[in-house]
Amino acid sequence: MVHKIICKRLYNQMVSHQPFQTPLEVVQRMGAMQAQDYYAALYAVGLRINPSVEADAKYIEKAIAKKQIVRTWPMRGTLHFVAASDVRWMLNLLTPRVIKGSAGRYRQLELDEAVFSKARNIVEIALQGGRQLTRLDLYLLLEKVGISTSNQRGYHILGHLAQKAIICMGPKTEKQPTFVLLDEWVPRSEGFTQEESLAALAKRYYSSHGPATVYDLATWAGLKVSDARRGTELILKDLEEIRHQGQAFYFEGQDEALEPFNSPEVVWILPAFDEMLCGYRNKTDLLQIENVKSIILKNGIIRPILVAENEAVGTWNWNPKKVRIKLEATLFRKLSKTQKINFRQKAKNLEMYYYPQSS
Repeated sequence: MVHKIICKRLYNQMVSHQPFQTPLEVVQRMGAMQAQDYYAALYAVGLRINPSVEADAKYIEKAIAKKQIVRTWPMRGTLHFVAASDVRWMLNLLTPRVIKGSAGRYRQLELDEAVFSKARNIVEIALQGGRQLTRLDLYLLLEKVGISTSNQRGYHILGHLAQKAIICMGPKTEKQPTFVLLDEWVPRSEGFTQEESLAALAKRYYSSHGPATVYDLATWAGLKVSDARRGTELILKDLEEIRHQGQAFYFEGQDEALEPFNSPEVVWILPAFDEMLCGYRNKTDLLQIENVKSIILKNGIIRPILVAENEAVGTWNWNPKKVRIKLEATLFRKLSKTQKINFRQKAKNLEMYYYPQSS
C-alpha cells in the first residue's frame, strides 16, 4: 500500500507526469512550493514542467518578473512560491498563527509593535513607486533610523512585514533577491471567507499532494488540525479515500485509465526541500527509517534525494565552485545499469538551474 501511495503522489505532484507548460500552472496546482533554497526551488518547479518546453532557471524567473508567481512567507514562517492570485488569501488564512507563534522570539529580540510600525513606515516609503531593493539595502535604511538588524532582527522584521502583506520578494538583481511592495506588485482583489479559504487550500493540497491525511495537510500548511479537518470536510465529496494503517488518505479522483505507473527503470532527481518530503508529516512513507537522519538533518535542512521504484534510494550533492555540475551521489542501495543511465541523463538538466548562479 505504501508503494501505491508514493506512486500516486509522484503522479499528482507532477514528478512522474508533467501536464503543464508554465511555472504559473505548476505553482498554482501545487498550492505552495517551499522555496528557502532559491536554486533548488527553481529546479523543483522546472522538473514539473512538460519536457516539450525548454524550461530552465531563466524561464522560471520570467514568471517571477512578470508577477505571475511570488516568493514570500505564506505558511510556517518559511519561504514559498505561490501564485500571485493566491498570495493574499493564503497570507490572511495562515500567517496570523505564525505571527502569534513568533511572539516569544519577538520578545527575545525586543521587537514590538512600535518597532514593526516604524520599520513598516521606512520600508513603505523606500519601496514606493515600484522600487526594488535588496535585503541589505533595507537593512541599511533601518539602521540609519536606529532600528538594529543584527542577531536576526532584520530577518524577522522583513518576514513580519511580508506576513502582514506589506512586502514580498521581487526579481533578483545580480545575485540578490529584491523586495517590493505587495500592493504595487499584486493588486488587491476580492478576498475569501475563512471557510472558502480552508476549502480552497484543502482542494489544492489533496489534488497535488494526495494521497495524504488530515494531519499531513495540517503539518504542510501550519494549520490547527481542527481547521485542516474542517477544510477536508468542505470538499469531501470531491475526494477519493484509501485507508492505510487505520488512517484515511485523501486524493482527487482519477480516471482508472490514467492510473499512475512508475517504470522501475526511472530515477527521479529531487532537489533539497522538495514537496515530496516537505509536503507530509510522516517522511518515512518515502524514506526507510534508517535513512531519515542522513536526509533530514538536525538543523532543519532536508537534503536532495534520488527516488526510484517509489522510494528514496540515495542523496545527491553538487559543488557550486566547479566549472560544471558534478553530482556526488550517496546510494542506499545499488542502482541497476538502466537506472544508472537514466540518472546520468537526468543529471544533465541540473546545470540549467544550478549553474551558472548568475543566470
